[in-house]
Amino acid sequence: MKKVNILILLIGGVLLSACTSWLDVTPEDTVEEEDLFKESTGFHNALNGVYQQMASTSLYGRELTYGLLDAMGQVYQLYGENYHYGAGIKSYHYYYQGTRFAYDANDDIKRAIESIWSKGYNTIANCNNIIRNIDALKTGDFRGGEAERQMIKGEALAARAWMHFDLLRLFAPALVANPAGIYIPYVTDFPYYGGQSALSVLETLEKIEADLLLAKDMIMAYDTLNDANRRILGDQYRFRIHSFVSNTDDDSDIIPLPFYQYRGYRINAMAVTGMLARLYSYWGGEKLVEAAKNAQEVIDFEWTDGKKALFYTENGWDNRLDYDRKCSQDLIFCLSYPLLQEGYNEYALSTGNACLALAKYDEVWNYDLADGGDFRLKFIKTIDDWYTDHMPLKNIRPNSDKDLVSVIEDMVPMMRLSEMHFILAEYYASIGDFGQAANYLKEVRVGRNCLGDVDLGIVDMETFKARLLGEVRREFFQEGQTFFYYKKYGENLRKGMIPESFVLPKPDSENIN
Repeated sequence: MKKVNILILLIGGVLLSACTSWLDVTPEDTVEEEDLFKESTGFHNALNGVYQQMASTSLYGRELTYGLLDAMGQVYQLYGENYHYGAGIKSYHYYYQGTRFAYDANDDIKRAIESIWSKGYNTIANCNNIIRNIDALKTGDFRGGEAERQMIKGEALAARAWMHFDLLRLFAPALVANPAGIYIPYVTDFPYYGGQSALSVLETLEKIEADLLLAKDMIMAYDTLNDANRRILGDQYRFRIHSFVSNTDDDSDIIPLPFYQYRGYRINAMAVTGMLARLYSYWGGEKLVEAAKNAQEVIDFEWTDGKKALFYTENGWDNRLDYDRKCSQDLIFCLSYPLLQEGYNEYALSTGNACLALAKYDEVWNYDLADGGDFRLKFIKTIDDWYTDHMPLKNIRPNSDKDLVSVIEDMVPMMRLSEMHFILAEYYASIGDFGQAANYLKEVRVGRNCLGDVDLGIVDMETFKARLLGEVRREFFQEGQTFFYYKKYGENLRKGMIPESFVLPKPDSENIN
């Protein structure tokens, strides 16, 4: 058996920080691990660094959201396809090959896939280093006591599970394909010298489940420890810093430092619960019951008595959706990538090789139940020239002087309320209650300002899947979820697909024999 070389570069204990780029420094510049973890602030920096790495362009800052993954999800127009010679991805760019599932077509797409693999496992390594070291400190070393220690450890476990889950969804078949092989290793050691055996899809799902269940207990305990901790998961607090939280029934307050706030940018209690729902939904079968339970728990989470933390973003008196293109009020968890706008510029040029114009506009938006009031249409700009092109605006800064714009522009959505309603719809469809399944799809539609008193025509699993996948396309464009929904159901995204089209090839140096 060949050794797996995934993380050999991390043997020296290289870590990440939100302030310092420790991942790619030379050995003489590397911060010593024992110095980093002498105090709780070292764990703060290391954990923030994990999120920073997740937001890199190789992962969710581009490729696993609006980039390669959405190209694979057939979100974008190809230049010349169906005689369309307006804006679109040209054959010179590797997203063109990604759209056609030609994963070995050239060095560019091979490098992109290798970077996803290596950066993903590199992130996992940094999670493992936190988990390995955090119990060495005393409870009194943490300003928030044992609850803080457990919160940090829980987030590291959750991030490890999150990253393994997406690597599994990319580099292994879905269960619907009845996979019999072994695909990726589940790495829990640090330092990691290679040689760990890959696991089957089911074995990997079980490992992810175990990490998430443990993480949920730890994170939930912190986020519900007192009224103040719970309150900062509310809409007005989740993505901002506050010096105090007023009117708590138990007279509790938050620690007025950034690490203890901004819970929407971290895997908080709702996010880890939502991740369990996402995991069980992908798992399918009897696990759909657990998916529904966890999704409902997220929906019902209250930031204070009688007030739910999540609701669909409203346009309101100030036309909020003219500048809140991420629908931030219904975001459960997002990453922050300060260079998002700058990095997206090349993909917004209608004449560029990688112009990300939306594909299948008429099929997705001008369908039988199309609703002109749909708020999501605000995030698309139609350009009529020789050809009609439809440009997504989610990652383009709006022309607005609202203070909230500077908060929203670097957000990378990772999970939102609508997914929880989709998961509940899937559960009810699985037990044959298509009326209730339709009701949960309507929750999303009404939340996006579509009429609720319409008949979705859902009478069986096929009509349900058609409606669900249509809503997925309208809800998640440029968020990296479309491909995974089609893969979960084994539904082809374009003509000529074969089962292997759903599975990225592991980089040559990482193959396990």
